[in-house]
This record gives sequence, structure tokens and C-alpha cells, in this order.
Amino acid sequence: MARVLVAQKAYDIDLVIFDKDGTLIDFKETWVEIIRALITAMGAHVPMNEELRNRVQKVLGVSIDGRGIDGSGALAMGTFVECDALLTYSLYRHGLRWDEAQDIVRKLGDEVFRSEVRKRCIRPARGALTLLRRLKDKGVHLAVATNDKANDALADMSAIGADPYIDILVGADSVENAKPAPDMVRKLCDHFNVGPASAMLIGDTVMDAMLGRNAGVRLTVGIPGIAARHDLEGHMDMVVDSLDEIT
Repeated sequence: MARVLVAQKAYDIDLVIFDKDGTLIDFKETWVEIIRALITAMGAHVPMNEELRNRVQKVLGVSIDGRGIDGSGALAMGTFVECDALLTYSLYRHGLRWDEAQDIVRKLGDEVFRSEVRKRCIRPARGALTLLRRLKDKGVHLAVATNDKANDALADMSAIGADPYIDILVGADSVENAKPAPDMVRKLCDHFNVGPASAMLIGDTVMDAMLGRNAGVRLTVGIPGIAARHDLEGHMDMVVDSLDEIT
């Protein structure tokens, strides 16, 4: 167990669990560009027009021109399965049969979400690597819990140089129930043979706060970004302005 300071308050912690997007990854800078690439790639499979382009952004909760992401939207809070279903629906509304739309979404997954395109877009959150190194030096177990696919998330960690510090990562496909169910935290605690009462969870959405609360972690810490500070303050135990406040 190590002493971890959050906004100068001390906590004895065995395990720190990070959300990925918006916490270790700069959500806006990364995902606005990935969705831009997705829409471009989609245009190679179906005739692209403003209606389809806008529908994809709307269902995911992304504004490419405005460079914004809705913190309560599907991309920010949903699983990869839910986002794939929304993309399929968008193509169905565009006039494709459902099975044709599903096939295109699967192809887009390989072309964009699991490709060099994604790697080029990944940007680390400010202070993320410094914090990981700092906590690793303290001897704290470090884990990632994300509603993304585990293999995709591992590739993201590698792309930003974080993989040497992460002991284990779980995705929505690693457990029976994704966030905000407690399954991810329970799996991670079992892996390290520690109780949730000695774990800290750091995230940027209300979904992360719900995960921590449902699992009974010692402390939930919110990072404002795609979710406003006042929204997080109603759900997180603590909210800090940046990862630099955790030492």
C-alpha cells in the first residue's frame, strides 16, 4: 500500500484504476480526428452526403467542425457494441439493408478503429505519462478499465508509450457487464488480490463515477473535460483540474 496525494489530501492506496479516453487519452483531440477518418472511409463504401455525415456525428455525440464531444453521448459513455449499432442504424437510415450496413461497419472497424489510422490520431492526455511513472515508482498497482475493446485499448496504450506502466487492462469485452456495472473493478481487484476499499478510480465521466460507486472503491476522482466540472462534482468523491494534482 502506498500514500497517494489527491489535491494535497493523502490516501493509502493499493490499486489505481484509470479510465482510458479522456483520462489517459486526450479524448477530443484523438476522437474528433478518428471520427473524421471514419466518415471519410465510409464515403468509399456508400455515397456520402451532408445528411449521413451529420447523422453519424449526431448519433455518436461528436462535432467535427466544432471539435467537440458530448460528454453524455454514445462515444463518451457507450460501449463499442453500442457505437457499432448506431453506425449500422445510420447506414440503414441512408437506405441500406441492415445486413449490408452491418457488413460495412465491420469493414470500417478494420479500416479505421483497428489500423494505423487510429494510431496516428492517438494523443496522450496532459500529465498522463508523468503520473503513471510517478505512481509506478511508489509501487502502486496500475490498471485501465474501459468500455472500448481490450485489444484496441492496449494498442492505444502502446501508441502513447503507457504500456510499460500498466499492469493490466480490461475492456467491455473482458467482462460480462460493462460500465457502470462493477464487473471491471471486481476483476481487477481479484487479479491483484486487493479489496475495492483500497482502490482509487480516476475518470472523466459520470459513467466512471457510477462504476466506482457500484464497485465500492475507496475514492473516485474526476477530471473535467468532455464532462463539466459541476456535473462531475455531483457524482465523484473529488474533482481535480488536472492529473498534476495527483502525486
